[in-house]
Amino acid sequence: MVRNSWMLAVLLILTGCTATTEVEEALVSEETIVDEPSLDELLQDKRYVRQVYGELFTANSPDELENILAKQLTQFDQQIGLVYKGQNLSPEDVEALLQKLRINHDMIGGTLFYYEFAVVPIEQGVFLDLFSRFTTNKMEMASILPKRDALLTSLQLEGKSEPEKLEIIHRAIIEGMDYNFEYDDLVTDHSPAGFFLYGSGVCQAYASAMHMLLVEAGFEAKLVYGELKSAIVNDTKHIWNLVKVDGKWRHVDATSNDRGAGFDNQVSKVYFMLTDEQLEATHIWNQKDYPKADQ
Repeated sequence: MVRNSWMLAVLLILTGCTATTEVEEALVSEETIVDEPSLDELLQDKRYVRQVYGELFTANSPDELENILAKQLTQFDQQIGLVYKGQNLSPEDVEALLQKLRINHDMIGGTLFYYEFAVVPIEQGVFLDLFSRFTTNKMEMASILPKRDALLTSLQLEGKSEPEKLEIIHRAIIEGMDYNFEYDDLVTDHSPAGFFLYGSGVCQAYASAMHMLLVEAGFEAKLVYGELKSAIVNDTKHIWNLVKVDGKWRHVDATSNDRGAGFDNQVSKVYFMLTDEQLEATHIWNQKDYPKADQ
């Protein structure tokens, strides 16, 4: 809002002995005071909402909040604006929910690269502003999915047992990838596009691409987020696959099984179809978040 302050100046002009008085109205000064609109006012501005968020969401309960975020993050929505009208919503609540979504929705966990958020009290309740970056997007996925389908067709999995299917997919991932030790493209290196489009990446590219193939082939599968025990680098962040084979959950770490194209036998099976107990020697993860892979 702009407020103009006007002043009335009275000029007394004395001409000779005649006492004539002239009054002139003049603009002496203009003072401009700009009031910043409140967040409540901005959220009422449809043009602002459309430009910044595209759409403004409303959630009345924790379940509704979770469902909205799950849907939008699965669609790679980078900027989410949401009015929460439930009882309470703290930054700790949002952080816990985002971690839950990463675990329960594998393509969110497999592609969510970075996020930041603000929780702001407003008249209607609480406003959540969530900004996210992903390793891929809708346009890129439109190129990835046909590649996934074509590869599965070429693998000729029909009629094979589940262990045979898993072994074939595992080999295809390793033989189709070069581990990128340079980390020169942080986004693509972590994306399923690293495998399907470029043939290069790091553990997140291996695991997310393998997850897509496993699910499309009919497996029940999870992405596991944890760390590698290493004598060189302490607690290296890592991601691998957990897949249900013949009714039993088993760990598969294709990244660690890739010896490199320079070896005669590139595909190792050291980390193939392992139980929790077997994998604990080299990997760390929050086991309560995942199905048990036991005997």
